[in-house]
Amino acid sequence: MRSLKTSHKYLISLLTVLVTVVVGQGLQSSGQTSQELKMTVRFDTGAGNQSKTARFKVDLQNVGDHDLVLNLGFMLANGRRQYPDAIILTIIDPQGNAGQFDLIGPGGIAGRLDPLIVPLPTGSTFSLPVDLDKYWAAAPKDFDYKFQRGTYSLEARFSGKTVSSQEANLDVKGIALMPYWTGTVTSNQLQFEINK
Repeated sequence: MRSLKTSHKYLISLLTVLVTVVVGQGLQSSGQTSQELKMTVRFDTGAGNQSKTARFKVDLQNVGDHDLVLNLGFMLANGRRQYPDAIILTIIDPQGNAGQFDLIGPGGIAGRLDPLIVPLPTGSTFSLPVDLDKYWAAAPKDFDYKFQRGTYSLEARFSGKTVSSQEANLDVKGIALMPYWTGTVTSNQLQFEINK
């Protein structure tokens, strides 16, 4: 039989473990989830006919109760060229095969590289045009992917990440301290037709 002192220590240890588990679960469930950020993919009705394929818009909406900061990718030449490569597309072809499509990046980087940071205040929406001509089939690796006639489905995914102090340039080291949204959010599935 345990002594009162031993039982007391055992009870304190057990309570500590329970509190740690409950607090840990609470932090995970109340962390940065898709309840803070909503992603929607829709047709770009204002787009002209310059693209060979359909054009879309991806909307990122802050539906939470506090402001967000998103790291959408990277910029070149002090922001003159912007690549939101943190947004990945999944396209399902008419045969039901799913493929991952990534934004086509620059052939080489010789100059300044900065993160593409977007502030997203509560209740605001950031819209990004998506032209499938500017994406390539990363999985499977097919640089010359051809869309055939038929019905396709499109879904977008954003995985937020922080900016490390190594990624921040010397003149903007403070951006590494920003509270970046680091969850993963997936959009709705949108069906579109290829007729040509």
